[in-house]
Amino acid sequence: MSTGKNDKSHKLTAKIKAAGCAAKISAGELSQIVRALSSPPCPQLLTGIDNFEDAAVYKLTDELAIVETVDFFPPVVDDPFLYGRIAAVNALSDIYAMGARPILALNVFSFPTCDYPIDVAQEILRGGAEAVSEAGATLGGGHSIQGPEPLYGLAVTGLVHPARILTNSGARAGDLLVLSKPIGTGVGLLALKAELLPDAPRQALLDNLTVLNNRCLQIALPHAIHAATDVTGFGLIGHLHEMAEASRLQVSLFAERVPLLPDTYQLAEQGFVPAGAYANRKAYESSVCFINEVETALADLLFDPQTAGGLLFALAPPEATELAGELRQAGIQASVVGEFTPGQPGLVEVIADDK
Repeated sequence: MSTGKNDKSHKLTAKIKAAGCAAKISAGELSQIVRALSSPPCPQLLTGIDNFEDAAVYKLTDELAIVETVDFFPPVVDDPFLYGRIAAVNALSDIYAMGARPILALNVFSFPTCDYPIDVAQEILRGGAEAVSEAGATLGGGHSIQGPEPLYGLAVTGLVHPARILTNSGARAGDLLVLSKPIGTGVGLLALKAELLPDAPRQALLDNLTVLNNRCLQIALPHAIHAATDVTGFGLIGHLHEMAEASRLQVSLFAERVPLLPDTYQLAEQGFVPAGAYANRKAYESSVCFINEVETALADLLFDPQTAGGLLFALAPPEATELAGELRQAGIQASVVGEFTPGQPGLVEVIADDK
């Protein structure tokens, strides 16, 4: 794997407006855009645009369904190989969030060939291909165009039994939430771009961004999972709101239990907060209630748009505690971070001290 050190002559992040999942259209704007979409009912479509699911699921037979997703974004780092891998890891995560196994991927690629050498494009695609291969899937080609800034990602197909699909809508009152990765990638990437991230936090950030969620899902699947999603551009609070609303419940978020990437709290205190975090705060402000005082830096991190984030599982308390322990034993930085309760659907109650 590449070292991720910057190529000063061809910095991928130099001209982009927003990096990674921070480049997503805001949740509020996206809701208005897709509101106008409609299509005839399809019995085979088990999940689609409703509830902002991570992927679409189409039933082929009583024992087989295909899972489809597409995800791409501008560069998050200047190293082209790492950028390609991170984008692929992020796209593959949507398949894992549905409880599925990826089998086929296609490149989605926009690249300004006049601004960068061809070997930069080759390295981006090579990074993506490595992640696809590690996931046990096949890379079958893709589509490319010229564009003003690089964009890369994947369209991915996965397989799952129709009865074993994980959705964001099945949480039950009393379920606990298990988060499988620390948050703070948006803040960390902003500091990385400014070259203000020390070596150890920098490596922790890159490790977090480049690790697949396949092992996490393998460990989780034997447990009775009621709902699942992955944490990406809408931030932890945004994705919690989606789960709670789809499940017709409210959720308590134990803010101080949420694992953070090294140095991200201090960086947030210093103002290294991406614009996407403020957009998320605005989009979800009517669905969030701060029960007691939460430090501004921590609140910013809870809204921070995540790239290649972790999986979020809803399980009954004994199962959740057991799963979190098994994930930690496997070297995955998991934590129980919240609880679903009866109440206002979609409401996220942020609690600073849950003791």
